[in-house]
Amino acid sequence: MKLDKATMRKIQWLIVFTVLVIFCFFRFDLVMALLRGLARLLTPFALGAAMAFGINLLLSFLEPRLFGNRFAARHKFLQKIRRPVSILLSVLIILGVLAAVIGLVIPQILEALRNVVVNLDAAVPRLREWLNQILADSPELLEPVNEFLNRDVDWAALVREIVGFLKSGSAADWQGAVAAATGFLSGIFSSVSTFMIAFVFSCYILGRKEKLYSQASRTVHAFLPDRAAWGVSKVLHLCEVKFGGFITGQCMEACILFVIYWVPMALGGFPYAPLIAVIVSLLSFIPIFGCYLSCAIGAVLILTVDPLKALIFVILFAVIQQIEGNLIYPRVVGGSIDLPGIWVLLAVSVGGSLFGIIGMLVFIPLASVVYSLMRDEVNKRTERKKQKHDTGYRPQDISQ
Repeated sequence: MKLDKATMRKIQWLIVFTVLVIFCFFRFDLVMALLRGLARLLTPFALGAAMAFGINLLLSFLEPRLFGNRFAARHKFLQKIRRPVSILLSVLIILGVLAAVIGLVIPQILEALRNVVVNLDAAVPRLREWLNQILADSPELLEPVNEFLNRDVDWAALVREIVGFLKSGSAADWQGAVAAATGFLSGIFSSVSTFMIAFVFSCYILGRKEKLYSQASRTVHAFLPDRAAWGVSKVLHLCEVKFGGFITGQCMEACILFVIYWVPMALGGFPYAPLIAVIVSLLSFIPIFGCYLSCAIGAVLILTVDPLKALIFVILFAVIQQIEGNLIYPRVVGGSIDLPGIWVLLAVSVGGSLFGIIGMLVFIPLASVVYSLMRDEVNKRTERKKQKHDTGYRPQDISQ
């Protein structure tokens, strides 16, 4: 083999790679500690990039509509302030929506807790009487239910025990409580500082997004071969389309769900109608499992006031879910991700087991990206083979 400069460079990189693999194998604990420290260091910037991506969805909608007309194009001052004003309006709209949701939910939650505490003693007899009527023909089910509901709870004694436990706390217990409170406050301060750094970083990205995109594109094409560079550009563009479409579709679906749940519940006189509609809308971001969780929470809340309406709510929920699953979701969200149901289930399972709820949300558009790339590659290879060996065999498109 001829040892020219290119070959020597390849040998050098191979030696470096081998040394790194050996080091990682024998000092795995040190490598993991370095990775965790690097992850903590980069967390604010990763969060800022995610915030910038979400805000940019609204920014891209507002900016051309506010400053894309002829009047704004003729005024240099308006063109100078178009980006800061658009970013500010986008952030204010998002904060306004969050404030409205919180202002709607918190009073309802406080009212629900107050009603549970006040009506707890009256709710159990009403529930027992209602279950006796429902399960009158099933004594084998009625007996264990009555045995459970007939248990008396001395709330006053329970409160006295809690107060006595707090009074009997030793100095060491109080020191531990103070240390826990200090750690809690320290965690809050760290979270707030991380959020502020991420927010400032996201505003910087949004303010210079065209220039940053141009710099990143030129860097990729400078260090990678043309074919690889175009492949990276294609993958990144596909990620932008899929993730943006998924987030936009989920937000639209949440708004639609709020309306179609709140209107019939308000007309039917259901208790906690705004709170339950908000819960259903928020939990709709959790694929597959979110609907069951929201149904359980809504039914429990209504059950504390009216058991019959709780049953009606479950039936109403099942009807609306059929409408949402067959008409709304395929048109609003399904078209944006273009992912078969089996892949959605796989993405939710893998993402949830690895990273929890965040993993569920991220892995669905990520699986859509992988599916689209695989489908294009399979169709491309199939077409090549068909042109090379045309024997009358016509394989169907994998997307069909």
